[in-house]
Amino acid sequence: MSVDAAQASRAILDGESFLAEEIVRLQYERQPGLAERFGRIGHEKTLEDTRYSLKYLVESVSLQSPLLFSSYMTWLRVLLIQYKVSTEDLYINMLCLQNVLGKHLAKRDYELVSPYIDAALRQLDTDAELTDSHLDSSAAADEARAYLSMLLQGDRSGASRLIMGLVDGGMPLQTIYLEIFQKSQYEIGRLWQLGRLTVAQEHYCSAATQLIMSQLFPYLFHHSRKGKKLVAACVGGELHEIGLRMVTDIFELNGWDTYYVGANMPIGPLIRSLKEYGADVLAISCTMTYHVGLVKELIAEVRRDPECDGIRILVGGFPFNIDPELWEKVGADGYGRDAEESVLKAGELTKR
Repeated sequence: MSVDAAQASRAILDGESFLAEEIVRLQYERQPGLAERFGRIGHEKTLEDTRYSLKYLVESVSLQSPLLFSSYMTWLRVLLIQYKVSTEDLYINMLCLQNVLGKHLAKRDYELVSPYIDAALRQLDTDAELTDSHLDSSAAADEARAYLSMLLQGDRSGASRLIMGLVDGGMPLQTIYLEIFQKSQYEIGRLWQLGRLTVAQEHYCSAATQLIMSQLFPYLFHHSRKGKKLVAACVGGELHEIGLRMVTDIFELNGWDTYYVGANMPIGPLIRSLKEYGADVLAISCTMTYHVGLVKELIAEVRRDPECDGIRILVGGFPFNIDPELWEKVGADGYGRDAEESVLKAGELTKR
């Protein structure tokens, strides 16, 4: 991070609560009808969303990646449709954010931040990205639809029987992971964003899939070993771990020995694990954009330890798919867009 970017980011973080309150106050002045449309809870939610926007802006500025903030605007725009918040409402919120930061930040800090806000405003001028179903692109679309339908009906045992029947019928495990588990998780996220699933349904589906994946564990080791070791972790504060669990299982399927340490892993114990296990590759997962800075800090700590010299670091997750150059900015050796690509990239890194 440049000194200027660090200073501008710190200025926003230090004043986050005050800035958010000023932004919302100004928006309600410009749109007096908001109070009647949404009531007291609407004001509280607008304040909460504005704080999140400031956090995403800070992360985007810190990593010098305008794409992170503008893509967040697209995501938020689609999410807010279900709450009857229009694109115009969000656009005005961004204009108020721009106005308040211009007034309260030092001139040099605001000049650095302003292009990021401009990019977000331009993004809001484009059509919202209401993506098609992820299951449409699955090579096992019928099976994936049946699987997800059972989960949404709360039929975990039926979903389990479906998967075990596919295994017994000869469908490769990698196909089940990539075309059914992975695609259904993407679809669950899309449906939640559109307001068609509750948080409880999303959590149930993810927990059910993790349980079914555990039933497949004995099948992961029917392949020759490569003699390579992977340690897989979610960065501290990150609680979304099912994607990394899938990635780790795909590594096992491809002959790697894996050490999965899971979510919210502190840096010190993780580095000890890398050394004790003799890892060839560290895979770090990050789903939330405002955790990318923690990925950068973790990588820097690993690099500082001379006993970790030679360990290749692979990153993955939503923010890295948004900005294809982000992995370099956090100091990683490479990144994988999905589980399959991660295995291929790790193979390349360990051949060098």
